[in-house]
Amino acid sequence: MKHNHISMKAGNKRNLIELLITTGPKTRANLARESGLAPSAVTRLIRELMEDGIVSVIQFEEKNEPGRKGEVLSLSEKPVAAVFDIGVTKTSLGIAFLNGKIDVVSHFKTPRSVEEFFNFALEKVNTMRNVYNFDIVSFSVPGIVNCETKEIILAPNLEWYNVKITELFSGDFEILADNEANLSMMAEARYATDLLNVENAVFVIVREGVGTGVMIDGKVVRGNNFSAGEFGHMIVSIDSQQLCHCGNKGCWELFASIRWANQRYGLLNGNNHIDKFEELLSLTKQGDEKAKSVLMEHAYNVAIGIVNIVNGVNPEVVIIGGSLSSAPDWYFSKVEEIVKERALKMAVKDLKIRPTIFTEPSSNLVGAAVYAIERYLDKVVSYSVS
Repeated sequence: MKHNHISMKAGNKRNLIELLITTGPKTRANLARESGLAPSAVTRLIRELMEDGIVSVIQFEEKNEPGRKGEVLSLSEKPVAAVFDIGVTKTSLGIAFLNGKIDVVSHFKTPRSVEEFFNFALEKVNTMRNVYNFDIVSFSVPGIVNCETKEIILAPNLEWYNVKITELFSGDFEILADNEANLSMMAEARYATDLLNVENAVFVIVREGVGTGVMIDGKVVRGNNFSAGEFGHMIVSIDSQQLCHCGNKGCWELFASIRWANQRYGLLNGNNHIDKFEELLSLTKQGDEKAKSVLMEHAYNVAIGIVNIVNGVNPEVVIIGGSLSSAPDWYFSKVEEIVKERALKMAVKDLKIRPTIFTEPSSNLVGAAVYAIERYLDKVVSYSVS
């Protein structure tokens, strides 16, 4: 009986927190009305959440009629985690707050040596701890990650294999790590209003490689050995002799990554593929016909892979992000047009294809923050009612 009471109390607290996350700051009266809980129960639960530092008052409601103005409540701006978006060429580091805010602290060139990377990352985190109080570090990784053991099984574009993060990143931190596309899917599911009632969606992330995060029945699918969603390595050209970083030939990634577009165009300014692709996008917007032609071909390559995903997964929404987040509107329209021409008619009947809602910070970084915030709330809310 006591256990059931504790579980119910924790569930009610999480429901109130979810309302504040999904619909924004609210008064206690609004929370009671929208949650269906008694006003007295909401008052008691909010008081406990405020004592735990999870909820705080941000202002008083505006109203013209006489009477006491209600306090408008929100999740607190409390530092929760250091978050990393590990890119093949560039890594971003930020501090994630409980209310969803992310401050990007720095960007740095990703060291090729995995030992060097995590030594440098640890120095950065220890420096941040002089300013912020947090005990979670969350990593977005361009590869296959065992989320339970915190092991990078395979990050082919970085040439990192079987990396046990906890052995290289020591300290009194809780480590979280997941694939960048999975985290991007989590970020969209958390904050995109058009996904509020969507159960099945796919996030396609295009950078130096191509990855996908797949959400089925409202949950991100990781698979038996954490390799679910590796559609970047499905074979789209059975005759291709070009070798992919994964060791196979004919992978979708070979034709849909930004590397393909950059190499197709030729000479571009930039220190890495991301910089060069940004120039390609800029040239397209300036009216460079060659750049536009290359980007049109690239849209076709991306669309062909999405056709296969749509036929196999039947999502309601396909989201495209990574370096394509700032592509022109016609790019996404072209992808959708090709997908709807080539995919099974039933698979595209209600399909929507759009760019990610995130540009800066990236969907990867936001996803790493969402992962950390969920973990923090799981710990604090369950602890506070035990």
